[in-house]
Amino acid sequence: MRLEDVLRNPVLKRALAAGEEGMGKVVGKLLASDRVTTGLSSLVTSAMQARETFERGVQQALHAANLPSRDDVASLKRKLEELESMIDGLSARVDAPPAAARARHEADEPDDAA
Repeated sequence: MRLEDVLRNPVLKRALAAGEEGMGKVVGKLLASDRVTTGLSSLVTSAMQARETFERGVQQALHAANLPSRDDVASLKRKLEELESMIDGLSARVDAPPAAARARHEADEPDDAA
């Protein structure tokens, strides 16, 4: 018998539905309790504080080892992309045909005849 056939069995489906409904009721009762919600809130707050403490420790360790952080690397990547874009623009201007470059240069200069 394949797993798909077992999962399609109506008796198993009813048992799973009853189990889910029972678990839903239990979880609902637990969350209705002030003690449980206060405990969960405290647990989540503690976990967030532990994560912040860990991240600060990692930052300090990276700084002490003179290693870049993820943010440092991302900032450098953005700067490199900007520089590459500037270099591509300059390269295009250098590679432009001389007549087009001359015309562009003449358009940039003020008129001496005036």
